[in-house]
Amino acid sequence: MVIRLHPLFAPKLWGGNRIRAIYGDHVSSKIGECWGLSAHKSASNLVANGPYAGTTLRELYQKERPLFGNYPAPEFPILMKLIDAADDLSIQVHPNEAYAQKSEHQHGKDECWYVLDAAGDASIIIGHNASSSEEFLRFVENGDYEGLMQRHPVKPGDYFYIPAGTVHAICKDTLLFEVSQSSDLTYRLYDYDRLNDGRPRELHLEKALAVIDYQNKELIRTHQARFFKFQLMDHNGQRDVTAYRYGDYLHILSGSGTIDGETLKAGDFLMVPALEKYALQGSFKYALVNLM
Repeated sequence: MVIRLHPLFAPKLWGGNRIRAIYGDHVSSKIGECWGLSAHKSASNLVANGPYAGTTLRELYQKERPLFGNYPAPEFPILMKLIDAADDLSIQVHPNEAYAQKSEHQHGKDECWYVLDAAGDASIIIGHNASSSEEFLRFVENGDYEGLMQRHPVKPGDYFYIPAGTVHAICKDTLLFEVSQSSDLTYRLYDYDRLNDGRPRELHLEKALAVIDYQNKELIRTHQARFFKFQLMDHNGQRDVTAYRYGDYLHILSGSGTIDGETLKAGDFLMVPALEKYALQGSFKYALVNLM
């Protein structure tokens, strides 16, 4: 059994039109995020096919745990989404698991990014140049965000792992695929003095300063299997696969084909239950995510 999921579309102040180009004209413009595989309490995808059609992934995880290999956690642990930045996102940081559980009673957020599209001059912010919270605050008080932040050029095919505590910002003209812990907890440091519905968006400087990592400055371009596994797969031809003990979670990045005889295309988000066999045919690239 292959479980397809209906994507959820979220308009954003900084959103663009590339997600609409993937999914069709029924999707509105300025969509910033497409949540493709989520059981988060704030937004959970509906199952699109089979005996569980119309059930949310959150309900499925709560009521049909054997499909997930009886994964030993009360909440489904990952979130998979597309992000289309026509403009810069806020400079932000996510807390780690320990801080988030103690202070916010929810998960922290490690995440990874795979760049799908980017303009020739596109860049991304990952990391900072301060050695302490005091030095970081001085940069902020002086408004010197360019001096503070580490900016890196990006191109399609780039991969980055962003541990909790890493200051970061997805910048304009970038489309990427993100996998993260199942968390929507963000502390904004700077939002370019933009207005949303006539008001500045809330900043969280005090909390951000408390969770920023001031020691580890390495730019991580290989996957760190701390909370989930992530693999990029190039499929050509026909292959039989057995899902991992906690299930396989797939996002089709490009190309086309079939899974158990059903059509696959770019943009699809799917789940194969624990230890089930499935057949892939065609020529396509996909992300394979597994729970730890």
